[in-house]
Parts: sequence; structure tokens; C-alpha cells
Amino acid sequence: MKNNMMVVFLISAIAISCNSTKRSTTNPPSDSPGSASISQTIADGKSFETAIVIQEKTETPGVHAEYQWIRDHYSNYKVVQQSLATHGKKPFDIITIEFTDSVKQEIYFDISKFFGHL
Repeated sequence: MKNNMMVVFLISAIAISCNSTKRSTTNPPSDSPGSASISQTIADGKSFETAIVIQEKTETPGVHAEYQWIRDHYSNYKVVQQSLATHGKKPFDIITIEFTDSVKQEIYFDISKFFGHL
């Protein structure tokens, strides 16, 4: 059952990746003045700790939002891999893109708000 859900999820991600209009939202940085001792994380998608949090509530719009975020932030790339990971009991998508100069970049998405919700 779990494997079937993963296959459906991955096929959906590939099939709809080029037709997305939804946008994702990210964790906003802290704007508190004088909070130098408090760690301020910026959601840039470069690690689990700075993953882009997708706010959608179901999988299809959630996957759309992931690919839209990538299109909004990168150019001249192709998606070479998408994988599912768990970190701190949360599910994450890690999408690897490759630029025309063969440099690869992993982008981490926190999918806990929509993962498993069809």
C-alpha cells in the first residue's frame, strides 16, 4: 500500500511538473530587532533545516507548488531526481536539479502539510 502510494506520488510529480500555477510559501525570516542571539533561519531549500515549507493541504497542489517554487527561483536547469526522505519525523521531498554547466543543486521541501493527503 505504501509503495503504491509512493509510485502514484512520483508519477503525479513528473506528470504535472510543467503545468503548475500554484505558489509555495516559505518560512519568513525573523524581523525582531535585537534578536542577535536567536538563530534566524531563511528558507532557501538548501538543507532540512532551511527547507521550503509547502502550505498546500493535498498532494497534487503540493507537488505543483514545489515545481513552481523551483521555476520561480532557478533558470536553465532540468530536474534529474526526486526523492522522499524523513528527518525529525517529518517527510521531505528532495528535488535535484542540474544546470546547463552540469552543476547539481538539491532543493529540500517540507511536505508534512500535504504528504499522504490525496
